[in-house]
Amino acid sequence: MSCEANMLVTHRIGHRPVRAAAATITLAAAIMLAGAAGVSAAPSTGSSGSSDSGSSSGSGTGSGGSGSSIPRSKPCNQSTQSGGEGVTDTLHHLGTSGPTSFVLAYETYRIPDQIEVFYQGSLVHNTGYIGDDINQGTGSVVVALPSGTATSVLVRVTGPGGTDWEYTVNCPTS
Repeated sequence: MSCEANMLVTHRIGHRPVRAAAATITLAAAIMLAGAAGVSAAPSTGSSGSSDSGSSSGSGTGSGGSGSSIPRSKPCNQSTQSGGEGVTDTLHHLGTSGPTSFVLAYETYRIPDQIEVFYQGSLVHNTGYIGDDINQGTGSVVVALPSGTATSVLVRVTGPGGTDWEYTVNCPTS
């Protein structure tokens, strides 16, 4: 709501009802967008953040655990790179619905990070915290998706201070 519109409504009905209504409308819009993308029930952490050196479509997020609660969006086969600590949610468009599978390739370097994959709001894969001085968290895994209607997965990376990571959601081959 613009400042002028906010002032006009404030004079007529007061601050609190307008702010509550605006927050409700914003939340409803976010839920509708997430539902349309197939991530209707992914758990919320209250923070997201990363600066991504790859190109993306959709909304970006800030770094350090603050930013938009709507995840940025990317096609499959495009690398996602870390901007640092915090939680980073990215919606990856696969182009097909489940059942299917795809390869998640990752590099978490020397500081352990956790990578979780959600499909239609359900956790379908969790790497646990991976990465250390010995293997530097280099690896890949085949993520199997159950039957469903969504054509996207939500990938959530959680990392502590000083972290750096990258991963790629490869497009399904089937």
